[in-house]
Amino acid sequence: MKVYIGCFGSGLGHASRMLEVAGELRSRGTEVRFSSSGEVVSLIRSKGFECNPLPLADVRYSESGEFALRQTVLDGLPILSRAASQVRLEAGNMIRFGPDAALSDSSLATVAAGKLLGLPTFTVLNQLNLVAPHGAERMRSKVLGTGVSAVMGQLWGMSDEILLPDLPPPYTISERNLWGSRVGKTRYVGFLSPREEGPPDEASVEFASSAKTKVFWPISGPPSTRAGLVRAALACAKALEDEYEFAVTGGSPDSNHAAVRIPGGWFYGWCEVPGRYFASCDAVVSRAGHATISQAILSSKPSLLIPILKQPEQEGNADKASRLGVSMTLEQSRLDPRMLRESLEELTRGSFKERAEALGAMANGMDAKAAIAETLASCSGHRHDADGYAPRQTFSASGGSPRP
Repeated sequence: MKVYIGCFGSGLGHASRMLEVAGELRSRGTEVRFSSSGEVVSLIRSKGFECNPLPLADVRYSESGEFALRQTVLDGLPILSRAASQVRLEAGNMIRFGPDAALSDSSLATVAAGKLLGLPTFTVLNQLNLVAPHGAERMRSKVLGTGVSAVMGQLWGMSDEILLPDLPPPYTISERNLWGSRVGKTRYVGFLSPREEGPPDEASVEFASSAKTKVFWPISGPPSTRAGLVRAALACAKALEDEYEFAVTGGSPDSNHAAVRIPGGWFYGWCEVPGRYFASCDAVVSRAGHATISQAILSSKPSLLIPILKQPEQEGNADKASRLGVSMTLEQSRLDPRMLRESLEELTRGSFKERAEALGAMANGMDAKAAIAETLASCSGHRHDADGYAPRQTFSASGGSPRP
């Protein structure tokens, strides 16, 4: 069997979870080929998979790392042009590879190309709704987002089935971005986050044996959103080195993969063994990307979340994780050593750990990799025009109900 996987190329979370699926598929004898954009292509290739490069079609961010609505609207036509180019390139890539099925992680181009070619096409997605940011732009962005959500919903709905990499209600981290959608054919499959990796390096062994409170700080997101948080993390690690042991990662797969000693702990440009740190730390500090929150929960660790400013998806994720009692949320503008110390003291001495352990046990009871691999295997050799392939009946995330 052959499966073609297309990953949205902004940030590394989409590719990270699809690499987990690809590893499962490869272990079952399936041939896999990827497509993505930018630095994500390098990450996928470094894991031993072929990856076709595509132009990036993404929203805009300011130099400070905020979501830039006005610039995104102004650049709407170039973004749409790149999106159309993606579809054309994806169709050609699929024709040359000859897959039995297409799997998209938040890549509309992969869905469109797969359907144009009559392939069984599935989507992994944790955002069906576009939610307006807060502030002065809220009303106009809400109007814009409502219209765009309706159009996007129709496009995602071309998929034979949408597999939601999240926990079923009422524990859904992406509830603000999923509940209330009119998109059908959805199924919760559980978190998709790395659970196995190679042997520990020297830094991760020293970190795990530290008698101090241990904090893992994996920084992720689009490149323009990372630099400011890296600087803040290093400053906090230095200021709190007497009390805490930090491991900070810069989230850039093209940078140095070796750990470097810093005041207060360790720094990686890119960390190859994040699971070691999730397992041994006392708390996690991170953006509010879905993949990182998933890993923290699967590791049963409480977290301090610092969402990208005016990025509604991350704001929604952070709000739900906080309401579940496994996380706290802090605006980046308020991040300093004093606020970090206060937050970490509450996270590690309160009931956050107990709730994180309970939710982690439930999350680990679901096997998303196997569910997706079995879904793809069920359509091996079948195209819509060839054997009457049809997706299985599933429950829907629509309607906003807190129950499946």
